[in-house]
Amino acid sequence: MIQALLAKAQRGENVYITDVRDAFVSGKTKIVCTVEPAMGATRQWELRLPQTEDPRELAFVQEYFYAYIYNVISTFGGLRMTLCLPPEDAFAETICGTLAEVFQVELAKSGRSGYGKCLNVADRINAAFRQPPFAFHITTEQTHVRAEQPAAGTDALSAFLDAARKAETATLCGIDIGGTDIKVVGTRGGRIVAVKEFDWNPSEMTRVEDLIDKILLMADLMAAAISLPDTLQARDLRAEMLNKDAPVDAMRAAVRLAADTFGPPLLYDGIGVCFPDVVINDRIVGGETYKTRGIRAASGDYEAEFAKLKNLREILAKRCRQGGAVHIANDGSLAAYTAAVETAHSPNAGMVADGVLAHTLGTEFGSGWIDETGAIPQIPLEIYNCIIDIGNYPARAYDVNDVRSVNNFNTGLPGTLQKYGSQSGAYRLAMRLFEESAPQRIDELFDRGFLTRRGEGVYVASQPADMRKPLLEHLMRLASDGDAVCERIFREIGEFLAVTFQETDFLLGQKTNLRVLLGRFVKHARCSELMQEGVDRRLPVPFVSGDSDLAFTPLMKDLRDDPEHTIAQFGQAVGAAHFAASVLD
Repeated sequence: MIQALLAKAQRGENVYITDVRDAFVSGKTKIVCTVEPAMGATRQWELRLPQTEDPRELAFVQEYFYAYIYNVISTFGGLRMTLCLPPEDAFAETICGTLAEVFQVELAKSGRSGYGKCLNVADRINAAFRQPPFAFHITTEQTHVRAEQPAAGTDALSAFLDAARKAETATLCGIDIGGTDIKVVGTRGGRIVAVKEFDWNPSEMTRVEDLIDKILLMADLMAAAISLPDTLQARDLRAEMLNKDAPVDAMRAAVRLAADTFGPPLLYDGIGVCFPDVVINDRIVGGETYKTRGIRAASGDYEAEFAKLKNLREILAKRCRQGGAVHIANDGSLAAYTAAVETAHSPNAGMVADGVLAHTLGTEFGSGWIDETGAIPQIPLEIYNCIIDIGNYPARAYDVNDVRSVNNFNTGLPGTLQKYGSQSGAYRLAMRLFEESAPQRIDELFDRGFLTRRGEGVYVASQPADMRKPLLEHLMRLASDGDAVCERIFREIGEFLAVTFQETDFLLGQKTNLRVLLGRFVKHARCSELMQEGVDRRLPVPFVSGDSDLAFTPLMKDLRDDPEHTIAQFGQAVGAAHFAASVLD
């Protein structure tokens, strides 16, 4: 059995972790894994492993075991993980005895790599709650976990309806922060007044102040745009501010001119922020994403530098009236929240009673979960970091930044969703499928400036222009136009999604079956259809595409009817505005 899986991996095929779990279900070794998160209920799973002495087979079993543990910690963090072993099982004792070293428990955060990176996030969350760092506990004593019931009086549907109701009378700013752009909406009196897109590349920034500065500029610009009167001069100034291609200096000058000419801008009732990192209780506490890679590399004390982001809520609160609110959540969580609020206002409102699972497909792969109480569980939920493939050995040989690589940008680990369900997955599949079926198409990608070579490597061009979004758009348009090879790209991504659905079901054990996809990948309806076809090849799980069909609140209908901006692009910014409204008095 293990030899067959190894052969697939060596041929460059995917060996999905869910399939390995099924294959190992009768394994001789049984380990009960229990994790205690910093917040929320204790969780428990049973892990089965086959025993082997063959070195190659043992390495494969170990990789599966570490991926299993890594996925649990990436999803839940934890104060501690207890592994209960069968008495006198030498194989279990040996493999569990390696965990502290493999996950680098004793190393400082700056010294960790690979599997140890997930402990950095767990430790930052624990520190935020004044708890000790993560620890493994190995025992032969059984651990019993009591099922935790939702708090009485919670009602997901009512909570979602209430958020939209409050937005009808509030002045709000919704900010959706991504890896290639920031999208912002300003609302007043239940209508969208202004929309802004700003391209950026935070992974190249070297100071947290630079990152915060751009976010504040977007909030200030939107406040100015909302406040301008309806005069010819003001309309011209607003257009200048909201121009997608306006340089940063021109935007700053326009904000100053608006204040000098028409007076100071209004203060918001609420600001909602969709941030691409782990967020616990409105605090950004992760610090291991691709977006802060440049800051990690440049900082002599990254912990102190990253800690500056924890004050983002207080900094933004200065743009709000007294009694106003700033509400921050992970981008995946806001995707789920956005879908939940819209669905709650649809003819299918009852679907949200058990919550929502959502994924954003764009620069990275975001995941969000709203439970049956209407709340965002306060766990890392770094599903993009979860390992779904422990095969495809040839693609591991490439540099992490090479488009052909399956290695994670942040951890170096192979097989994580970051390189499967995001734009990086589309690039990688394009290279593989074009090489198999249409080699001349690869030359076209170079000729059009999408790709560049450095030595033996193949990379997405970043100079003179960042070609990440244009390359994805090119592949999506070809697929939408019926290009057979590009259609395969999005069907295969659909298969990756099916594996993701299986893995999240296993990890979360959530009540909801409602799954929503948002982000750049659903901008083209045909790409959504192709991904659904790919999902269906593995299991019949329909998803809801967060496109123009997911518009039921007044704000989202405004966006749907906008001739220039789409729900696929700005839907999460609207969701962030509703998220801010949800905590207003």
